[in-house]
Amino acid sequence: MATVHPFRGDQLDDADLVALHGAVAAALAVDRPADPVPSVADIAHRLRARRGGRRTFRWLAREGGTPVGHLVLDLPDVENTHLGLFDLVVHPEHRRRGTGSALVREAVRVAAAEGRRSLLVQAYEGSAGVMFAGALGLRAVQDQQLSLLRLAEVDWADVTALAAAPHPGYRLERWIGAAPDELLDRYATAKSSMNDAPTGDMDWTGVVYTPSTVRDEEALYRDLGRELRVVVALHDATGEIAGLTEVAVRRDPRRSDQEDTAVVPAHRGSGLGLWVKADMLVRLRDERPDVAEILTGNAFNNPHMLRINTRLGFRPYVVLQEWQADVRTLADRLAAQPA
Repeated sequence: MATVHPFRGDQLDDADLVALHGAVAAALAVDRPADPVPSVADIAHRLRARRGGRRTFRWLAREGGTPVGHLVLDLPDVENTHLGLFDLVVHPEHRRRGTGSALVREAVRVAAAEGRRSLLVQAYEGSAGVMFAGALGLRAVQDQQLSLLRLAEVDWADVTALAAAPHPGYRLERWIGAAPDELLDRYATAKSSMNDAPTGDMDWTGVVYTPSTVRDEEALYRDLGRELRVVVALHDATGEIAGLTEVAVRRDPRRSDQEDTAVVPAHRGSGLGLWVKADMLVRLRDERPDVAEILTGNAFNNPHMLRINTRLGFRPYVVLQEWQADVRTLADRLAAQPA
């Protein structure tokens, strides 16, 4: 039986990090065999990174002194203060022994003490995580289509034409890392338009971006060793940012991540979403040829963005589900299980 205790990411020694890396790699091989395995350095960066506006709690499960799993719980302290979000990994050889339940029990204890109402966790369709969440009584509240773009298969003539297409009254600006100070307020406002993206039955109220939260997010990408690349469409008449897209190039850049894409409501219907994403792809081809694939996710009830991604060459990869629990109900269920 595993023992569970809290830990800080900067307190783990090299042997613990290697063991945790082994647990993550083994879990990926079973649950998502097509995914690349992060390096030991990636695991270390993830465990040490701090998200602005959230408190993070971490627990480690050990058997015979060796780490076999861990859980990370984030408690937002700005928006969604009723909510906790957790991520759980258990080595496949140590599943069905109560290790996952023991880790979740700690997260529920903290969430309840903090007055949180709901907990959210993600699991890939068909994975052990889905079976585990269902067994604990969580319910699926939203499905996302994860789609993958292989840049070697892109129709570059089409994408280049899309990126070069005129959009009268708008112009593109680009940056890497941090938004220019003179655009920071406008960028935060534009990012907040993500709040009307579909969220299914999730107990989620969205995030209102401010200059401070943008800077916190940029710092998180730096902590993770990821290069954040941004393309925005500026409206000439008002100077506001009308649309944006972001890609985070991973430490191992071969597979990188599409982050937010948004068009401000007043500027929708002008093709800005397709424009900024096409320009991003051309820039990646020219400036980061080491990026081979881009992974993105969209709710199934977001057909507009799904159409844009399909046009650019993204193809379905896997379904990612959001699972949700009422904290009190989950606490009662876990209390009824043997410790």
